[in-house]
Amino acid sequence: MACHTSLEDCEDLDLKNSRSWLRIAIACVFAGQGMVFSLALNMTPPPFASPTYLILHGGLILSALIVMGALGVPLFSSTYKMLQERRISIESLFTLSLLAAFVGSVVGSFTGRGDVFYEVVSVVIAIYTFGQMLRQRTRANLKRESELLKDKFNHAIVRIDSGEWVEKPISEVRSGEFVRVDPGTCFTVDGTILEGTGYVDETALTGEPLPVIRNVGDKVQAGTWSVDCRFILKAELIKGCRELDKIFMALDSHESQPSEFQSKANDLIKYFLPFVVFVSLCTALYWFVMGTWEDSVLNSMTVLLIACPCALGLATPVAISQGLFRLAQMGLVSRDGALIDALAHTRQVYFDKTGTLSESSLQVQEVWTKEVLPIKRSRLMSAVVDAQSTIKHPIARALCNYINNSNRSTNEKIHNLSLIPGLGIEFFLENGNSNNRVLVGDEDLSDSSASIKKVKNELKEKKGKRVFVWYNSELVSCFVLRERLRKGVENVFRELRELKINAQVLTGDPSPDIILPEIIDMKVGLSFTQKVKSVSNARENKKFPLFVGDGINDAAAMTAASGSIAIDTGAGLARSAAMGILSSNRIIAIPNAILLARSIHKRLRSNLIFAAIYNIVGVFLAVVGVLTPIIAAVIMLSSSFIVMSRAVGQYHCFKKY
Repeated sequence: MACHTSLEDCEDLDLKNSRSWLRIAIACVFAGQGMVFSLALNMTPPPFASPTYLILHGGLILSALIVMGALGVPLFSSTYKMLQERRISIESLFTLSLLAAFVGSVVGSFTGRGDVFYEVVSVVIAIYTFGQMLRQRTRANLKRESELLKDKFNHAIVRIDSGEWVEKPISEVRSGEFVRVDPGTCFTVDGTILEGTGYVDETALTGEPLPVIRNVGDKVQAGTWSVDCRFILKAELIKGCRELDKIFMALDSHESQPSEFQSKANDLIKYFLPFVVFVSLCTALYWFVMGTWEDSVLNSMTVLLIACPCALGLATPVAISQGLFRLAQMGLVSRDGALIDALAHTRQVYFDKTGTLSESSLQVQEVWTKEVLPIKRSRLMSAVVDAQSTIKHPIARALCNYINNSNRSTNEKIHNLSLIPGLGIEFFLENGNSNNRVLVGDEDLSDSSASIKKVKNELKEKKGKRVFVWYNSELVSCFVLRERLRKGVENVFRELRELKINAQVLTGDPSPDIILPEIIDMKVGLSFTQKVKSVSNARENKKFPLFVGDGINDAAAMTAASGSIAIDTGAGLARSAAMGILSSNRIIAIPNAILLARSIHKRLRSNLIFAAIYNIVGVFLAVVGVLTPIIAAVIMLSSSFIVMSRAVGQYHCFKKY
């Protein structure tokens, strides 16, 4: 039940995002109409207190109040919470600027002096809402994937006292109960096998590319899958204690971090906000003594308006958006600006092996076929495909892909297909008037040890998974399957070294059957907790580690790292936990992405300096009365345009990458 409640929470977050887009759209509509009417009133004002004056000004005041009441609630709530917690954040500056624009405009409306700029209220709310929506989206996606995965492993088939098998929620399963796992289904408890021998796919947890054979007495973990056998096991670790639950706990306890420049902006606001308020009060007092109360109100409000964080708030997100667009062109898709920070600072990159550095599917590297066959080779291969195509197994997929691409002829008449758990398959093939027995699988399927030894000696590939084919007890073919590195992996490690970045492979595979270049350092047989420990140590040592992976067992390490990238063919949980996703598995994009991020950081620093200078100069001019509220509003929008132009210019600078 808890799981379903959490899923509803995920849907609520999606609903919040939809509402945020609606608020932004409505705010933009009000801003547009407010800008048109305000411009008309400021350029050709009607007589003060005339019906036209009252209707237009009253309409603008009403629209601003509607926007604040209907759309500004999240901003005001955040500001109120900030006051309760006695802290200062960017929400307070947004609220002050919004109120300054509104109060200054109201004073202008009621006195007939000065200009009005009610549209600024809608602009500020739209900017704030957009930033909040982006921050919520990544966390919502991660939570959804986590809950969907939890739900998948949230039931078990348990034997009750009467001997019947019934499905129970994991929360009701007790240690010591007997649990049944059918072929093609997942293990949802940690336990010991009592009955059954067959293949178990453990790739998601251990990183091993091939299913492993599990026998009576072996331990199995929740999160793995039975490939071809019905297992009966004794539950030992149930919900809350499973290794899988530890991964979920690590993800649930993770709190997203703001980008470096957002943190700097927040730190700056802690000092900037009290300074702006103090200057505004001093300005109000000075002009109250030296001028009129209208001058006091308008000039003090101008100080608050010119200090609106639009330039400061846009300096980072606009530059980040352009950087994220450029990364997407490279093949690295992300909505998280913190990834750019991580790429710019990283001095340590960790890679998972299976499905990350190596291709997610096995590849046939070598084929041995007997010179004289009792059946046409094309017919034999077609029969193997027809039989294997019904099986969900990485070896079966690899064989089908290879044969379909090179040796397939027509469909063959096969019958009596059966799985031999943990070993392979058996079927009968019609050839003329006879039915011929065909075996496909491990060497233990047949007792022809002499023939097997001879074939092994003839093979050039001395490593890899060997799949044998027997035709009426005669060994007729052998396939060698291996993991294969993705293209450009060696160049990736070499380029990272040139960038003075250390790179290392962390894999759960205890005995990797893959050839890596000498420059690649690899640690094997690691649990997810050991991966997390390595990443955490690097983070403590200020190496800003980046983790690149694809499996469920990589998700916790991703959240522990300063930055994380998932392969787009990886597990949904890994993709949601990651800050970025490599489209088309383009691992070669990582070094160029790091170069780009470093360049983006230089531009972000200059934008932040520009925003700070703009605010300081603007506040000074407002204090001495040089600026009117409408000029302050124009300068605020102009500075935002300048920041956006600088960010767009940054794209052209990076085009060479």
